[in-house]
Amino acid sequence: MEIIKITPRGYCYGVVDAMVIARNASLDPNLPRPIYILGMIVHNKHVTDAFESDGIITLDGPNRLEILDQINEGTVIFTAHGVSPEVKRRAKDKGLTCIDATCPDVENTHQLIRDKKAQGYHVVYIGKKGHPEPEGAVGVAPDIVYLVETKEDVEALPDTLNDYPLIVTNQTTMSQWDVSHLMDDLQERFPHVEQHKEICQATQVRQEAVADQAGAADLLIV
Repeated sequence: MEIIKITPRGYCYGVVDAMVIARNASLDPNLPRPIYILGMIVHNKHVTDAFESDGIITLDGPNRLEILDQINEGTVIFTAHGVSPEVKRRAKDKGLTCIDATCPDVENTHQLIRDKKAQGYHVVYIGKKGHPEPEGAVGVAPDIVYLVETKEDVEALPDTLNDYPLIVTNQTTMSQWDVSHLMDDLQERFPHVEQHKEICQATQVRQEAVADQAGAADLLIV
């Protein structure tokens, strides 16, 4: 059996940075205990088990606010996916020490949404429903951000979006091909929409590597 190791592979820099931040937190005796990670820092049980052995508790659940309800003291680490302003406010009101490990690429998208809202725009956000990154991004401005995942979601958007300046952006870890197709669908539905593709570079090169190198394989394991 021939095994092809597709390159590049492995964690993106945002996740690696978040893991380093969490590791450093575990070594800081001045941080209030217990230390929690709000959601899965990465979907890898070996990693979460390793953090558990360092005294860091990973809490997961349907959304960040519900997870936060389980924490009443100590320190909370926000993952690279980012969180909504409401999560940050709630954590502060609880008196928690907060460590923000949001990926810079995700923060750029949050800033884009804030800037466009200030300019009177509405925002269509392409992302996976139930994923923490769209949850945080939509939470930046829930009154003007519309989450879409499929062509049917695009078709269900209100016609009133024609009355506003409009942009479309996306979850940084989406399939670049799915994003392109959905942006085309949006451009057809709303010709005035401005496209802001936000696929991170690490995601893009890994997707392209799979597309280029996995063609001869009978099975692909991610």
